[in-house]
Formats: sequence, C-alpha cells, structure tokens
Amino acid sequence: MIKVMGGRSLKLLYAFLTLFLHLKPALGFTSGVGNGSVLCIEKERQALLEFKKGFVNGNDKLSSWGSEDEKDCCNWDGVYCDSQTGHVIELHIDLHGLRGMISPSLLELPYLTYLDLSHNDFNQSHIPKSIGSLGNLNYLDLSSANLSGPIPHQLGNLSLLQSLQLGNNDFNQSHIPKSIGSLSNLKDLGLSSANLSGPIPHQLGNLSLLQNLYLHGNDLKIVENLEWLPRLSSIKNLGLSSTNLSVANDWLKVASHLPKLSNLNLAMCDLPPITDLSSLPHVNFSKSLNYIDLSTNHVTQSIFPWLFNYSTSLVEIYLSDNQLGGSIPDASGNMNSLETLILDENQLEGGIPKFFGNMCALQHLSIRNNKLTGQLAELIHNLLGCVQYSLTWLSLDGNQLKGSVPKSIGNLSELESLYLGSNLLEGEISEQHFSNLSRLKELSLSHNFLTLKLSSDWVPPFTLTTLDLSFCNLGPDFPKWLRTQEPFFYLDISHNGISDTIPSWFWYEMVSFTINLSYNQIRGMLPNEPLNDNMFILNLSNNKFSGILNNFLCSTSVQSLIYLDLSNNQLSGGLDVCFGQLPEVRVLNLANNNLSGQIPNSMGSLIELRVLDLSNNSFLGELPLSLQNCTELSFINLRDNSFSGKLPAWMGESLLSLIILDLHSNKFHGCIPLQLCRLAHTQFFDLSQNNISGNIPRCLYNLTAMAFRKTNNKHTKVDFFTSTDGTQVTFTTVGGNYTINTIVSWKGQSYVYGKNFGEMRSIDLSSNKLTGEIPTEIFNLTELKTLNLAGNMLTGLIPQEIGRMKQLESLDLSRNQLSGSIPASIADLNFLSFLNLSYNKLSGRIPTGTQIQIANPSGFIGNLALCGPPLTPKCPGDVEPNAKSPKGGSKNNQEDEDEFLKCLYIGMGLGFMVGFWGVCGSLMLNRSWRHLYFRTTSNLNDWLYVAMIVNIARLQRTFQG
Repeated sequence: MIKVMGGRSLKLLYAFLTLFLHLKPALGFTSGVGNGSVLCIEKERQALLEFKKGFVNGNDKLSSWGSEDEKDCCNWDGVYCDSQTGHVIELHIDLHGLRGMISPSLLELPYLTYLDLSHNDFNQSHIPKSIGSLGNLNYLDLSSANLSGPIPHQLGNLSLLQSLQLGNNDFNQSHIPKSIGSLSNLKDLGLSSANLSGPIPHQLGNLSLLQNLYLHGNDLKIVENLEWLPRLSSIKNLGLSSTNLSVANDWLKVASHLPKLSNLNLAMCDLPPITDLSSLPHVNFSKSLNYIDLSTNHVTQSIFPWLFNYSTSLVEIYLSDNQLGGSIPDASGNMNSLETLILDENQLEGGIPKFFGNMCALQHLSIRNNKLTGQLAELIHNLLGCVQYSLTWLSLDGNQLKGSVPKSIGNLSELESLYLGSNLLEGEISEQHFSNLSRLKELSLSHNFLTLKLSSDWVPPFTLTTLDLSFCNLGPDFPKWLRTQEPFFYLDISHNGISDTIPSWFWYEMVSFTINLSYNQIRGMLPNEPLNDNMFILNLSNNKFSGILNNFLCSTSVQSLIYLDLSNNQLSGGLDVCFGQLPEVRVLNLANNNLSGQIPNSMGSLIELRVLDLSNNSFLGELPLSLQNCTELSFINLRDNSFSGKLPAWMGESLLSLIILDLHSNKFHGCIPLQLCRLAHTQFFDLSQNNISGNIPRCLYNLTAMAFRKTNNKHTKVDFFTSTDGTQVTFTTVGGNYTINTIVSWKGQSYVYGKNFGEMRSIDLSSNKLTGEIPTEIFNLTELKTLNLAGNMLTGLIPQEIGRMKQLESLDLSRNQLSGSIPASIADLNFLSFLNLSYNKLSGRIPTGTQIQIANPSGFIGNLALCGPPLTPKCPGDVEPNAKSPKGGSKNNQEDEDEFLKCLYIGMGLGFMVGFWGVCGSLMLNRSWRHLYFRTTSNLNDWLYVAMIVNIARLQRTFQG
C-alpha cells in the first residue's frame, strides 16, 4: 500500500500526459471533425473499413464507421485527420474491447503518426511485420492487447517513433529484438509484463533520446554487464524490476552516470551487494533523482553512505526485503527532501536515530519486521522534532520494542496511520493517548500485551477505517465506542476476552468489508436481516454463537462474501438450498458445530470455492454430485461426520487442484477408486476410519506432490488467492490471511497442523478393511512424511523398497497380518521418529539402526518371533560384546573355551551312552545275539589264553638257550 501511495505523483503525471495525448485532437492539433471543405481520402476510408472487418465482435463500438449518415471517416469514432490535407494521422481505438486481428490494411494509412490499439483482444496473434512500414509513426501503443509471438525486428524501421508501449502481452519468452536499437528518435519504450526472456540487447544503448524505459515483469537475464546503460544520456525513468541483474556487480556505479535520471526501479532484480566500499564516495546520481526502488534484492547496509550522504534530492526510497543489518547510521541532516522511507523486512537493529526528528519533509516511515529494540518511548521522543508536523504514516510492526505506549505519541498530531503490532509492548492504553490524534484513519496495536481502558461513553476524536486490536484486552464488554466510527474497511478485535452479545447497531451500521471477531466468548444469534452488502470477509469462529444457520445463509446480506468462517460455535440445523446466495465465496468453514442433515445440491453452485471445511458435525448421506462443479477446490475437510456411500470417483476427475483431501472417520465404503490417483497436487490424503475395502491402488505413486521437494522456500502463488512459502499454505483475501489448518494423525497422536503444513506429505488409510499386499509403488513417494496403514487386513511382506522413503518420520503398519522379516532397508530411514509394527506376524531379527534401536518397544509387540533391540536384549545365538576377563584375557575368548569344554564333555557322555546301550541293550533284548556274543567271547578268551601260554613257553626256551 505504501508503494502505491508513494508513487501517486508519478501515476498522476502519467495519467495527465495520457489524457493530454488523447485530448490533443480536440485542442486543435488535429481535426476529428470534417470541416465541410476537406473530406477524408477515399482510399484511406476503404482501408479503415477493411481494418474494421478484422474484428469479430465489438463492432458496435465502431458503429460510426461506414454508417449511411456519416461517410466522412474524419468524423468516425477514434479517427483524427489533418485539417488541411484530410489524411488520417491518428487512430485512438484503445479500451474498445474489440476482438480479432490487426489488419494489414493499416499500410494504406501512410501519414499515420499515432496508433493506440491497447486494451483490446487480438487473440494471441502476432504483431504484423507490416507495422514497420508506417514510417511516420511517433506513438505506438499495443499494450494489454493479448498479443503473442516475437516482437518483429521491422519495428526498427520506425525511425521517428518516440513512444512504444507493448506491455502486458505474451511474447512467448521471445527476446527483445536488437532492431529496436535503430529507433533513434524513440523517447518512450514500455515492454512491461510481456513474457519476454533472454538478455537485454546492448543495442538499446543507441537510443540516446530515450527518456522512459520500462521492462518490468519479464524474465530478462543479464549475461554480460550494463555498459550500454550510460549511453542512454536522456533517460529519466528507468524501470527494470524483475530483471535478473545478479551478475551486474557495477549496477550502482553504472546507473550513476545517467545525468537526467529521475526515477529508478530495480526491485526484485537479484542485485548483488555492493562490496567495493571505497568507490561509494565517488558515486553520485544527478540532482534530479527523486525516486529509487531497490526492494527485494541482496542490498546490504553498505548502501547507506551513498543514500544518506550523496542523494539529497531523493523524495522516495524503497529498500524493503533486503539484507540491511546493524543500526541505521546518522544521515547528518542531508535528507531534507525525503518524504517516503521504506525499510521493511530487513535485519536492522537498535532504534530510530535522533536525526529522524529533523527530516521535516518525511511523511511515510515504515521499518516493519526488523529487529528494532529498546523502549518505544525513547523512539517516539526521537521523532518529536519538525518531523512530527509532517509524519502521516508510521509503521513499526514486527520488531522487539518494549515498554508502554507513551502518551507523547499524541504529539504526532498529523498521523493518519499508526502500526505498532507484534512487538513486546505492555501496560494500559487510555483515552489520553488518542486525544490529539484527530487525523488517525488506521490503527494497529495487535499482538502485544496491552489493555485498553476506555470508558463506555468515550467518543474518539478520530474516525477509523482500519482497526486491528487482536490479542489485546478490550473485554469483557463489547466496545460501544465503535458506534462512533464509520463502517470499517478492516476491523479485527479477535482474542480480546469479549464475553458479551453483539448489539444490533453493529450489524446494521458498522459491518463492512472485513470483520474478524474470532476467539472470544461472544454469544447470541447470528443476524437474519439484511446487513451491509459490501461485507467481503466475516470471521466469527471460536465463539458461542447459536441458533439455526440457515436463517443467516438465506439472507441477502451474504451475497458479497468471499470468506466466511463460523467454525467452533454452537450453530445447529441443516443446510438449506440457499448456497446460491454465496456466488463469490472462496472460503467456507463451518467446522465444529452441531449441524446435521445432507449436503444440498445447491452447494455445487459455489464455483469459486477454494476451501470447504465441514468437519466435526453430524452430516450424513452421500456427497452431492454437483460438487464436481467446484473445480477450483484446493482444500476439502469432511472428517468426523457420517457421510456414506462409495468414495466419490468424480473428485479425481474434476477436483484436480486438491491439496488436502480429508475424509477421516465417516462411513464411506467400497474400493478406493483409481480416479483419485490423478490428484497430483495432493499433499494430505486421509481416508482413515471408514469401511473401505479392496486393495491399495498401485497407482498412488501418481500423487506426485509427495514425490518431489520444492526447490526453494520462496513465496509462490498457487492461484490468485492461494500461496505457499515452503512452510505453510495461505489463502489471501482482501484484508486478511487464512492459514490452512487440518488435523494430522502424527506419531500416534492427533495434531492441528497449520503453520508448517506446506512441508507436510501424509497418507493415512488406517482403520479400514483393506486387503492384499502393500504395493511397492507407494514407496516411490520419496518425500512422504507420514504413512499410516494400521488396522487393516494387509498380508504379505513389508517391501524392501521402504528404504526409498528417506524423509519418512512416522510409519504405522500395526494391526495387520504382515509376515516375514522386517526389511533391513528400514534402517536407512534416518528421520524416522515413530515406528509401530505391532500385532502382525513378523519374525526374525529387528534390523540394526540408530532410529530403530531407540524406538518404543511397544511398536514391536504382538508378533510371532521378533527379537533383538529394542524388543529383547539379543536373539538366540547372539554373543556379548568383547570385554576383558579378570585374568587379563578376553572375556569373550574365555567364554569360547568354556563353551568348547562343555560341548566336549557333553559329546563324550552322549557317545558313551550311545555305545553302551547300543551293545548292551541289543544283548539284553535278543537271546540269539546274546548266546552268540557269549560264545564268541568264550572262544576269544580261550584263544587268547592258548596264545599267551605258547608265547610264554617260546620266550623261556629262548632265554635258556
């Protein structure tokens, strides 16, 4: 908003010049009226009629062209002729809403000097090359005309051209033609938002007469340097925002050589910081420079010496979203002309220096979302110089300012906007604080520790349009002094401890645009009579409103609403057929009430709907097929109801923008339709606690939002109202933001997951009747954070591919019939902090891994034969780790020896027993064997005896002999 106000003078100047050019014929420079003696040239008249034939609609806007009553083309709408020769010299056909093609018949208008076809629809056609043959053109405006294709190099033939406007078209990433550098007389070049790419041609440096250059909002890249820029010696307005200047290290030094430069816009150009501080004292723009926008770059505090010491002519400075750090240096009184200073979204510390009080022209000062510290009273004291009589806008939101709000703030008597939200302020605010602030229009004290002590009959000296007192203390009574104000553009008194009813005058006198009364204890009924029909945002959530909801929805008061949040109240009844009363609504949140019945078909008329939350009510029946008309839906939360029927396959055919699909705890049955696999943008997929049967579809790997990580965490638009910055998903409306909240089954518990939802990737199919094996394809969703398949009838093995899910933090496969061993790859899940595999048929050793061994043992109970940490100390056959024995040897080796001897003794015993009973048992049980054994033994004994006697006798004879 500050930039809009700050650039007001430039826009007014542009509007005046445009008006002047449009009125020029009426001021006598050309003649748009036939004078009775000089008529238009017949050949040119026929050319204009041929040009008209190129349009397929909107010809009623050119009804005067060729009419029987007016045959002189100089009297036709938008046609201006030379009063002496009758030649057509100007065509003003802008803002006519025409659709068609640019006819080459324009070549039959050789004296044409001015051509404006902007804000029409040329249906993505190309700029005809023949325009380059209109050699007398000095003004050409084809902006916002739905043109495409390359910019023809033939434009370089228009040597007399002074103004060229081609912005807000789609030139399909084509390059700026080098031939434009041949337009030596060009004074105005506008190619903003034209979908151009490639480098800026250095031939632009040939346009020495160029005064205005606008290349905003393209994808232009600087692959060399900016040496061509100083040759634009006549340049006054230079707009290169959103151009990649990341390698232009000399951007400041080069731009400083533009002697007539007045306005410089290099916002969002990826500008590098200035590293050569020694060159800064020699850098000095012309004394005519009054506007500079360097926001959203990498500029550091090294820019301050030049800004504060060498740019005394500056009127507006925008440096938000950079890398400014440290304290704000002393400007030594050189900023006497400065009216606007925007330093938001940086890392500035300390307070506001005393010299700010001497900046007598300063009107807008914004240092929002920095690290300013100290007492607010001291900061206000530093502003009580001559600046207190000029300052109209003061924004210090999102810092670390402490202390109470001083009553001296009333000395800033010219203030129209005061923003002190999201600091560490405390204490009381009384009527005296505001006694001198009669011009105040916008006030924010939100997210502090403040209590407002204001009497019930207080009449403020101001009339506010914006009031944000969220997280203050206004209660318990509803503030009656609000009745003295005009209808608010923005009113937020949420989290204020109000436990009163809302007086009727508030609904019928004060309600307008954005109203947020959430998180109080407000009771009573919703109004059912016509309210202000300009109400866009209404948030009454987390209160104690009661009564029948339909009475409110069926009133004509809601027709302009685009955001309605009535969640967490005590509303009852069903939903009638009045959703046709909400044609523009984008957010509809009716969660946590006492609503019941079926969803009417009329809900399908909400074709602009992005967010639908009906959770925690008593709705029943099937979802109406008409909801497939709500093709813009991104978030559906129907959890904790009694919806029934088969899962709606049409969601996967029509609602292709879904990010959240939450159908938890309903009565849906049947198989998971394959069409749901088409939801490529879905990050949260919850079908748990239903009666769903069949197999898990293998095609779930098509939920590709769960397979790819965002390349950065920058703020990214999903659609016109939805954005993400990598950590949260936000729905933005006029005057307010809606951060998507949903309940996640996370690590065995349920959590409200809102602020950090942007990184969430979750699939929950638990507590159903799913059968079959876990498809390996599901493990291709490598960015999945949580997977819950518990409480089904799944069989088979846990796939080895589970190790692919490197980002998995929570895995629950409990209460199924899974068998086999736990795959070793599960140890590769380094972020896994919750694991539940209990009550399956798993067996074998639990894999070794840091995250596995520290898991809760209860996550493995109820299986067949799992062993190992953390369930049991070891598996059978495991050995203890090495340790020293008392004798100095290895305890492990000693145990090995003991084990060997034990086995040896046991083996010997078993051998003896087998041998003994193998022989003796046979002899005892078999008589014939027994007789044979004893006969053989007796014969052997006799043989041994005879042999021994014979040998003894032989030995005796030997010794005697």
